[in-house]
Amino acid sequence: MLFIKRLSFIIITLMAVAYIGLSYMLSNRVLKTNSSFQKTLDDINKYWGTNYEEMVALLPPPSDFSVESIDNIQIRGKYFAVSDSSSCLFIFSHGWARSWQNMLKYYPVVDDCGCNIIMYDHRAHGDSGGQYPTGGIMEAKDLISVTAWAIQNKNYSWNQIAWLGSSWGAGAALIAGSEDLNPAFIIADSPFQDWYTAIFERAIDDYGSWVNGVAPAVMFWVNMRADINYKEANPMEKSKDIDEPVFLIHSKADPKTNSQQSVNIARNLNASSEFHHTEWGNIHVMDVISNKTEFKALLKNFIEKNDINAFK
Repeated sequence: MLFIKRLSFIIITLMAVAYIGLSYMLSNRVLKTNSSFQKTLDDINKYWGTNYEEMVALLPPPSDFSVESIDNIQIRGKYFAVSDSSSCLFIFSHGWARSWQNMLKYYPVVDDCGCNIIMYDHRAHGDSGGQYPTGGIMEAKDLISVTAWAIQNKNYSWNQIAWLGSSWGAGAALIAGSEDLNPAFIIADSPFQDWYTAIFERAIDDYGSWVNGVAPAVMFWVNMRADINYKEANPMEKSKDIDEPVFLIHSKADPKTNSQQSVNIARNLNASSEFHHTEWGNIHVMDVISNKTEFKALLKNFIEKNDINAFK
């Protein structure tokens, strides 16, 4: 009997250690972005039908800038002075594991506005500092810091600035929009409704439903290692507090982030916002490439409907 008790104790201990170890290992998948310019080049070559050199040539040579976040991380980016007389600015917020160059695909749908452009690397991505991403919590604050830099150094006012976020960066833009700051408008392409859903929707597709059993422990490690409360990474909930118009777009055929997540976000948006649940058959954040003309027309109509003068 004593042997059986000892054996049971050993087995339970080993299972507990294995559970803790597995959950910690899986938290690496959440917190290690492995961001690189090469991933962006791979996207361009595989999906965009062009190359990086042609895309970056659409804009003038940029000037580098660096902004210190509220927690002392260097956020680095590029300022593209499209026109010396421009009265508007787009700040682009890129997606998971990519870099600022991935946002070049959005310039052709906003080029008629004649606005200057900022593209930058999120924390723990590209050339910016920081060890871990935070699901949009601190990234939203970084976006606000970049905006404050533009206001102070390039003489913009809030109503001359719009945020354009892609995927994970769209989630960050929506979270930032819940602050009482009032940029002119927000474009959110294929955001997630909350970080937990974004993580485990994909994890279940990749590994199976068994990951639900370790999900609480995984997110415990995420909280501990990144020093956050992951539940605050919730664009769906934060959208209730957004006052400015939001242009929300998401492909019904998106295999990575289920478009139902944007459906849920759209329910919380104000009356001046629009949700375009597209049926063009495109994969994640590819409406802007495969249906550029239609995307551009929808956005133009949105700007005109809301009478956003600086961007007309």
